[in-house]
Amino acid sequence: MKNTDNFKLENFGNGISVYQSDNLYKFTQDAILLAKFLNIKHSDNVLELCAGSGVISFYAYSLNYFNHLYFNEIQPEMCEVIEENIKFNNLKRKSKIFNCNLKDLKLSDFEKPVDVIICNPPYQKVNGKSLLNEKKEIAISRHEIEATLEDIIKKSSELIKDKGRFYMVHLASRSAELIALCHNYKLEVKKIKYIFTNDKEAYLVLIEAVKNANPGAIVLKEQI
Repeated sequence: MKNTDNFKLENFGNGISVYQSDNLYKFTQDAILLAKFLNIKHSDNVLELCAGSGVISFYAYSLNYFNHLYFNEIQPEMCEVIEENIKFNNLKRKSKIFNCNLKDLKLSDFEKPVDVIICNPPYQKVNGKSLLNEKKEIAISRHEIEATLEDIIKKSSELIKDKGRFYMVHLASRSAELIALCHNYKLEVKKIKYIFTNDKEAYLVLIEAVKNANPGAIVLKEQI
């Protein structure tokens, strides 16, 4: 990303800021809600799938510095933004970007065990009509074009270490599917938070799952 003139700098505090652009997919409140939901230790190595500009990781890092940041993003343009954000925040020695489909990631790609995986994935299943009027970059960010929900959970289970933690934000309407898939791939959901924007129905769900953990979860809610 040679020119940042068209990018807005968002300050997260504690010396951490990120660039974002109106021309690419901008982060939303979903990403911030997930970042605040995370439980990350100083010693953790964290992988963000479907990373976009890396907002969740950078925001989480601003709240509680941790050991290593891995980013996976399929779109080269967004990887350039991540790289610029890494440079701006002086995190080059602690970071690595994987510009590939997440389905191609392997354990051998990582120098250190992955303690935590976080993901704010595309929410919508592919529907040809809904893609007609969207830019390619936006469509990939919103729809399961390159990877499905099952692809993400399956790959997360492969990469994360035993008792490692998996975090995701998704539509509340897909929470049953999300929880079932986690269970199928040995990621036992331990914490569920439903996000409400009105008094009737939850809009979003945040989950924390632990690999090879015992069953049993706490359920929370938040009104925004």
